[in-house]
Amino acid sequence: MLLEAYIKIEFGHIDEKITKGVFLKVPFMQHVSVLGGSSRSLLELINNLPKDVEPTVLCPKGKYSDLLRSHGIKTHTIIGMPQFNNTMVAHYKGLRWLILLREIFYLPFFFLKILSLRKEKFDIVHINEITLIYSLILSKLLLSKTVMHVRVMMCTKKNLRYKFLLNIFKKYADQIIVIDESVKSSLDDSLSVNIIHNGMSIDNVNIKKVHRDKFTVGIVANFQRYKGILEFIDAANICINEKKLDINFNIYGGEYNHTKSMKERIFQIIGFREDMDTIVKDKLKKYALGDYLTLKGYIHQSDDIYNNIDLLTFPSHLNAVGRPVFEASFYSIPSIIAIKDKFDDTIINNVTGICIKEKDPVALANAIEKLYLDRSLFSSMGSESYKLANTLYNSRKNSLEVYDIYNKLLKQGK
Repeated sequence: MLLEAYIKIEFGHIDEKITKGVFLKVPFMQHVSVLGGSSRSLLELINNLPKDVEPTVLCPKGKYSDLLRSHGIKTHTIIGMPQFNNTMVAHYKGLRWLILLREIFYLPFFFLKILSLRKEKFDIVHINEITLIYSLILSKLLLSKTVMHVRVMMCTKKNLRYKFLLNIFKKYADQIIVIDESVKSSLDDSLSVNIIHNGMSIDNVNIKKVHRDKFTVGIVANFQRYKGILEFIDAANICINEKKLDINFNIYGGEYNHTKSMKERIFQIIGFREDMDTIVKDKLKKYALGDYLTLKGYIHQSDDIYNNIDLLTFPSHLNAVGRPVFEASFYSIPSIIAIKDKFDDTIINNVTGICIKEKDPVALANAIEKLYLDRSLFSSMGSESYKLANTLYNSRKNSLEVYDIYNKLLKQGK
């Protein structure tokens, strides 16, 4: 099926739908406005779908909507996308239930936007995260068939909330895509899912030998506590000031939310937000790391990140492997990952990288030291990580698998 679809698009054997000038019209519902992992993955997917797919993205106004438009992708913006979060990192408990007030505020704006989009007569609606249950329900009821893309680990506590969401997924998601075995393991076994890994365009990987005086370790993450940014800085301090290793550290990312609105200040007061920019900079000042650690800010071009580091760290609190890991692998860069439940489609411990406990800067520093001192092991892990990424994370191949799902749904009729 995939090969047949590829031949049709690439060699002009166009089916009746395209002959009539009608394209496969797919709106993508994206939940965040920032340039992060899910944003990059969605852009890769859209850019590698066959030419008969006409994409539209609905997302909050921000840097990501600007980027989409710069790529010529039709984009609708909205004040915010209503969500219901039952993920491992941000499920509701205690005062966090108050966040639902924000989602309720967003809901009427989203409902009106969906109504305005009905005239476009979409074929398939692609929901880009499992937290977008309002998007899932309204899209199914008012627009078309739905594909739900699950990118994060779900909370596995089987309470009433879990059962409620499970029923929603079964009723309103026509197809479910998960990004890897780790994410699949957090979903109920009764759900039928398709594992399609995130991807990277191999043609866009331009490896250059950049001269560096020192071994360089990097992290690609916005300033959010659960990303492990503080453990990374603590590990850098251990390596530099305690172990006396001659290593440089680069942070690619920045403050997650730059706005200083009254809403953000209130969120900080009641504990829903942290001023991580100040926390990070205070920690750097305390450790006096000087030129050994550099804040690079957000950089969109992968070449500018991975051609300038030797080793990647991903010390998140998510018990999962993020996009930067396989991006680095395409540059033959191994990773150190904080993860408990390991699956071979993301990392093979001591083969493609090293797995450590989460929230453990000492373990992170020790792993960095190990690969810094054992360059033969470091080189072998780089080569093995490239093989894994090239096998499973090719954007063109994986986007065709998504396209195949669209076509199967289309043939089933409305």
